[in-house]
Amino acid sequence: MILAEMTSPEIDALPRDIVVLIPVASCEQHSLHLPVFTDSLIGGEVARRVHERCPNDVLVLPVQWLGYSQHHIRYPGTLSAVSETHLLMMMDIVASMVGHGFKKILIQNSHGGNGANISTLLQRLMERFGDSGAEFYSRWAWGGSERLNQIRELGSKGSGHAGETETSMILAIRPELVRTDRLDADGERDGMRVPGAASYYRFDQRTQHGGVGDPRPATAEKGERMLDVSADEVAASVLEIRALRPFGSG
Repeated sequence: MILAEMTSPEIDALPRDIVVLIPVASCEQHSLHLPVFTDSLIGGEVARRVHERCPNDVLVLPVQWLGYSQHHIRYPGTLSAVSETHLLMMMDIVASMVGHGFKKILIQNSHGGNGANISTLLQRLMERFGDSGAEFYSRWAWGGSERLNQIRELGSKGSGHAGETETSMILAIRPELVRTDRLDADGERDGMRVPGAASYYRFDQRTQHGGVGDPRPATAEKGERMLDVSADEVAASVLEIRALRPFGSG
C-alpha cells in the first residue's frame, strides 16, 4: 500500500499489524556528478520495489527527504536539519502512525548521516511507547554488503559517498541526472586521523570534492541489480516483522 495515494478511510481500513515503512534520506551534495537528491531517489525507489514484492504487507510512507547533513553543509544545494529537528520530525511521523493504531514500524535509511539520530529515535520510541504494543525497527535501504560485493567491481571499496554503488543506482533510476563527463575518484584525505578515536568532520575537510570512492566503474546494469537485491532484503525484513507475534503471546 502507498499511503500518499490512499484516502483516509482506506488507510483506516488497513490491518494494524501491516508494516509501516518510513524511508528517511537526505538532500545533499553528491560530489561532482550526482544530484543532491541522490539518497532520496534511491530510498524512494527501493521502497517502491519493496511494495511491488509484498503490497499487502507494507504501507509505504513518503520519503522524509530532510535529513541530518550538517557535515555537507558547506556545499551549495545541501539542505540539512540540525539533530534536534531531524529527531523530532522522525518522532512526529512515527507518533502519528502509532496514534492511528499501527503497531509495526520499519525505518528504511538511505543516508549515513541519519544513523546516529535513528539510534536515538529507537531508544526514545521505546521510552515513549514501550507499553503500547508497538514495535520499532530500522535497517539500511541497501542490500547486505556480501550480495552487493558480488555485483560491485570494487567490492567493499565500491560504496562510499557518490561512489560505484550510488552512481550505478542513479544510472538505473534517472540516468539523465548523472554527469558522466565529471566522474572522478575521491576519498578521505586522512581517514581516521587518530586510530581508535572517533571524530566528526565536514566533507569539505575530509575530501577533495565531496565524494568518497570511485564512481567510474558504475553502470546502469549494476545499479538495477543492486536495487533489486536491496528491495529483496528490505522486503524480507518486512515479511519477518509482519509475521512476529506480540511480546508475551507465546
